[in-house]
Amino acid sequence: MLARFLALTLWAALIPSVLAQPVTPNIGIGAEGEVFQVVLVPGSDGRTLLYLADLDSNAPVAGAAIDAEAGGWTGKAEPAGGPGAYVLAWIPPAAGTDLTLVIGAEGRDDLLLAQGVAPLPPPAASPAPEEHWRHWAGGAAIGAVLVIGAWWLGRRRAGAAMLLLVLAIPTARAHEGHDHAAPAEAPAAQPGARLVMAKPTQFLLGIRTQKVESADSAETVRVVGRVVPDPAGFARVQPSQPARIVSDPEFPLPVPGQSVKRGQVIAVLEPTLSSLERSDKRAALYRVESDIAITEREAARQAALKGLVAVKLVEDTRTRLDQLRRERSQLLGTALGRELVRAPVDGVVTDVHVVPGEVVTVDRAMIEIVDPARVRVEAVVHDLALAPRIGAATAATRLLPDQAVPLTLLGVSPRVDALDQGVHAVFAVPEAQGPSLRIGMPVDVFLATGATRLRMAVPRAAIAEFGGRQVVFVRTAPETFEARPIRVERVVGPLAEIEGVRAGEKVVIQGVEQLKALR
Repeated sequence: MLARFLALTLWAALIPSVLAQPVTPNIGIGAEGEVFQVVLVPGSDGRTLLYLADLDSNAPVAGAAIDAEAGGWTGKAEPAGGPGAYVLAWIPPAAGTDLTLVIGAEGRDDLLLAQGVAPLPPPAASPAPEEHWRHWAGGAAIGAVLVIGAWWLGRRRAGAAMLLLVLAIPTARAHEGHDHAAPAEAPAAQPGARLVMAKPTQFLLGIRTQKVESADSAETVRVVGRVVPDPAGFARVQPSQPARIVSDPEFPLPVPGQSVKRGQVIAVLEPTLSSLERSDKRAALYRVESDIAITEREAARQAALKGLVAVKLVEDTRTRLDQLRRERSQLLGTALGRELVRAPVDGVVTDVHVVPGEVVTVDRAMIEIVDPARVRVEAVVHDLALAPRIGAATAATRLLPDQAVPLTLLGVSPRVDALDQGVHAVFAVPEAQGPSLRIGMPVDVFLATGATRLRMAVPRAAIAEFGGRQVVFVRTAPETFEARPIRVERVVGPLAEIEGVRAGEKVVIQGVEQLKALR
């Protein structure tokens, strides 16, 4: 029984070495010019596939005119299936040759030289079947020897037989310099690794790159800030006298988010008066109404005696009558009647602090209105030495991760705020970017200090976590990428300033996750 068990164990150890053989793919022949890049893939059918892409963006280029010349052969590339794919009715000689390409597309021309173009070698194949059988036979012979040895040692020496088997298995699995161990799943590539992806696969997955440019960037200091309304586009409506909010179907209270126009009725108030005040107001109203009645009769009498009454006397009577009528309207509208509250500016209602039936005082804010396109940014600076040196600034917020707002300094307060113990600086926001910011939104304000430094910036989407480090993928050849470790210095809106790349290198900005998945 022990011998059978040992033999089965040996076969289980040998079978994977027979079945698993690696296959190594080949990549095409690449060339780059000043505008375009190409990848040539010679085929076995007398044709050569050509993949054309933009040098900086890696986007496929369609509708190109391509003239090719190699040795004594000349020809034109014809479009193949898919954008950026072309075919040449030519196959390179076995010894290899140089191929010259003249490319014109999208109003741009380029001259490329592909050196040493030769047929691609076939992919590395598995060993021949007879080699497998030879390895299998060797394993079987070793297994037979071990089984006989185990039977001879007997039950008392089963441990020694087991040890003999364990020591012999590595020899059986790695003989003649070959390692046929079952391949485990390939580990993920580490930072600095070379990753290969065929150009058709890049087109299919939408791999896009961007050329890194160096630029002088101002040294900045980050402080906290918030979005505040522009006083020219902000209104806080308060009552002119103690009053009660009236529910009027003709003029309902607005709701937050409602747009209003200047002069639009937004609230109806009914003044709240004591009994004594109301009596005084009514007495004044009765006096005015009596004077109006007397003046109206006088005006009618003068009209009947037209021609007999002086013109000046008629005009004085008419003026007196108009004055009395306005006085009556004033008493009815502000003292004994309802008051219509109108919007002082155009904008959007942000807050409504009252409800119908509520009594409000003169220091109570009823409704707030703001023009969303007119906002400012207020920053708190705790470094008093920095405050006089503030110049340009940029605002960014996590609520808008792909946006950086340039700011213009309006002024720095000379007073230290008693609440936050900082100096407040106010900045103007460009009108085009004002609607994207909301009142009260927290922002990070990057204050320029005057010093500059040469920096490399890439989109935030280009940075990936890879092998426990932050990397960007740099295209080093048409079908080759490098996982380049970097150090992020600062992030401002959609851009990240990094160290680890050089000016002119092409960094992947789209398809980063697909490259991370390569093994």
